[in-house]
Amino acid sequence: MTVDLYAPEKNEKYGANTPIIYVSLYFLLLAFFIYLHSISEPKEEKVQQVIGSIDFAFKGIKQKQATSEPKELTGDELGLAVFHAQLKKVYETAIPLIESKVNQAGDELQFVVPVSQLFSNQSAILRNTRDALFSDAAMVLIKRSHAAPTDMEILIDAGEILPTSAELKDNINAMRLSNLVESFLDGGVPARNIFIGMKSGQTNNVYFRFYLRSSTKRQFRDEDGG
Repeated sequence: MTVDLYAPEKNEKYGANTPIIYVSLYFLLLAFFIYLHSISEPKEEKVQQVIGSIDFAFKGIKQKQATSEPKELTGDELGLAVFHAQLKKVYETAIPLIESKVNQAGDELQFVVPVSQLFSNQSAILRNTRDALFSDAAMVLIKRSHAAPTDMEILIDAGEILPTSAELKDNINAMRLSNLVESFLDGGVPARNIFIGMKSGQTNNVYFRFYLRSSTKRQFRDEDGG
């Protein structure tokens, strides 16, 4: 018996479709990776948050401590601007709408207070409601003096004619000045930091001027020479 061996015939149908199958698989894989990339693309906000967290971890620790734990200013750190701001707060809290001004150089601060806000009519005794004003102002002045030698002067309007030295003992304005000085002394301000004087005028005001000791050459004078 004879058995004929035949080589298998080539399937033309399947052989022609092979490249199409490979190309289809390629595009499916490409589409799959594009989809993965699209859903995993990082958001800009998240990137910034991560960068901020890293920056804080390496550089921001001291900054956080400074903001989370407020540090009380010492005398050396108490600058002139802060000194003026604190004085304004003290005076404006006690006497609303008080007049204040800073000189051209920016190193002197003056408050103009009506006599009636400090003393009763024809009296040299200070109003009891002003105790906090002087004690708080004294505390700010003392704190500032630790950083720089700072003085204050108190002027009072004494009318058109200034009293003579013989008249000072019984002069109401002289007694008022004395009581004002005593209020600051009681608050702890050294006597060497306080200067007083009288000026001719009918406005019935008291002037409190705070200045750096080396910045004022002429005491008891306004910038215009008055």
